[in-house]
Formats: sequence, C-alpha cells, structure tokens
Amino acid sequence: MEFKETMLSRKSCREFTDQAVEAEKLEKVITAASMAPLGMPKAGKPHLTVVINKDMLKTLGGLAGPERGDIIYGAPVLIIVSCPVTAPGLAEMNAACVVEMMSLAATDLGLGNIYLYGVTAALQHNDALKAELGIPENCIPLSALALGYGTEHVTVCKSFTKTLTENRID
Repeated sequence: MEFKETMLSRKSCREFTDQAVEAEKLEKVITAASMAPLGMPKAGKPHLTVVINKDMLKTLGGLAGPERGDIIYGAPVLIIVSCPVTAPGLAEMNAACVVEMMSLAATDLGLGNIYLYGVTAALQHNDALKAELGIPENCIPLSALALGYGTEHVTVCKSFTKTLTENRID
C-alpha cells in the first residue's frame, strides 16, 4: 500500500473477528514500534507487552467493569506500551509515537486496530495484574493497541478538511 493510502485508510476498529493474527504480521507491527521517534531514548525505552492469551484478553477487556463491556472490543491481540517516567509528559509522548507507528504498520498489513487508553488507565492501579503481565516495576502502562481482523471492510477516505495557517512577520 502507498503511504498516503495507508494514512487515509487508518481508522479505529471496534469489532474484530476471531481470526488469529499471523506471527509474521505481528512481528512487523512490533518492528514498527522500534522505529518510533523517541524523546530521550537513553533515559528509558518503552516496554511492549504482547497479549494473545484468550483468558488474559478477557480479563483485560473487563477491567472497566461489566457496565462498560469489553474495552478491547474482542481483539485477538493487545499490545500494551509501558514507559519509565523520566520527564513530565515525555513517557506519554513516547508511548503515543510507538502506538501510532504500530497502528500505521497494522493498517498497511490489512489489520484492523484501535488505539486504547482505558485498559491502561485501569491497569495502572492493578499491581498484581501488571506483575502477571511482566510489566517492569519502573514502567507505567500508558497506551495500548488492539489489533486483529476487523469485521468492517476498510475503505480509503477520499476527502478531508485541510486548514492552512500561515504566520509571517513582514
């Protein structure tokens, strides 16, 4: 897929099929994470936790309680991005860059995906579950990407609104 087409095709997928994600595709998505532009990478690199275990996915999907339903939308893969807090806002920005790179790679590979915050917000307060997932003690879960094959066909957006602001001093 051309990069512009990939960008225009990316959308949040909120319903996934049961089809497993092929190991090769998952590896490519994870590799894309390593290409994210990070601020102060020597101060602490992001940690990825890849969850494919169905029981754990069910647990994570239910963290917000039964009234919220499945907060990972039945995705067969969840990648949690955790970062050490090294400077105010830096960890959050690094996590956002990592998820965006993975999201674009997933889209390019024909995988549905959605950028999630709720699951990590709930996970931040559950030390036992963080330990079970192998999230390092010095890291905080900040964002996640759910991915799999979406039930909807992804179509390319042909139009968008563009605003150009030019600030000049004459």
